[in-house]
Formats: sequence, C-alpha cells, structure tokens
Amino acid sequence: MSKTPGNKYGTTPYAATTMPDFGSEPRSSRLTKMLIWPLLALNLVSSIITLMIDSEEFVADSLPPEQLEQLTPEVMDSMVTMFTVTNIVTAVIMLVLFVIVGLGLRGNRTWARFVGLILAILFLLSSAYSLLLATGYGNLSGLQLATTILGWITVVLTVVWIVQAMSKSTSQWFAIHRRLQN
Repeated sequence: MSKTPGNKYGTTPYAATTMPDFGSEPRSSRLTKMLIWPLLALNLVSSIITLMIDSEEFVADSLPPEQLEQLTPEVMDSMVTMFTVTNIVTAVIMLVLFVIVGLGLRGNRTWARFVGLILAILFLLSSAYSLLLATGYGNLSGLQLATTILGWITVVLTVVWIVQAMSKSTSQWFAIHRRLQN
C-alpha cells in the first residue's frame, strides 16, 4: 500500500472549503432564486396600497345593499377594524414566509423550493377567486385599480416563477445540492 507523500494516513489531502465543480448553475435555477424578491416587493406594495384604501368604503362596497342598511355603526367599525388587522397580519406573515423561502432558495435548499411551490399555488388559487370572481371591474377607484393591476402582474410573475421552479434543470440542480447537504 503506497502512501501519499506528506500524509501519514495514506489518503489524499482534503480541505473542507473545496467543493466539487458541478458546472454552472442553470438559468432556471437562478431565476427561481431571483424572482422570489420581486414577488415579495409586489406583494408588499399591494399590501401597503390595500391599507391605504378607505376601509369603510371598501367594506361598504363589498356588502349587498340590504345588509349594509341593517348594519349599526358599531358593527361597521368592527368590520373595518377586522379588515385592517387582517391585512396587517397577512402582510407580516407573507413577509416572513417570503424571506424564509428566499433565503432557503439562496442556500439551494429543496424544502424552500417545495414550500415556495405550495405557497405559489395557494396564492394563484386565492388570486383566481379575488381577481376573477370578487373584483367588480366596472367601478374600481384609483387605489383599487392599482391593487388589481399589481395583482395581475403578480399572478403572471408567479406563473413564471412556478415554471422556472418546476423545470427539469432546476430539479436536478436542487437534487445535487440535497445530496451534498445530507
């Protein structure tokens, strides 16, 4: 048995900082990692604009006229408060989830890609309802129109993100890194 010079154990020297060369990262994987941040920004801007909308007017517009007439001012105030608090909590949760998934994607973590795909699909389902069924396109005010346009842009960008995240080259890239991390 021959020994490697300079190593008394007969193995080749190993440095923990050297990584095997996997080639260049595929474009789809880079886009998967990069597009998460514009999606975060679009969702935050949309959330901020939603908070700027007159909540009382929005709640009144979303109720049928016969229900609106029966509401007491106290119930209307409660509904407006609930609307505002729900929007703030949703924005904070969304921000935290985007940052966690974005950082996980940056580290080539398979779980981040999986969680991102699940959240993207849930977003598309909720957007399909709100943009296709619950939006009255004939009478949108300025801020409501802005959030609707941002919603459609976000939907398109989310579909592009899903296509990139589901591509074969992205799957292979994350699979290589999953084996390294185990």
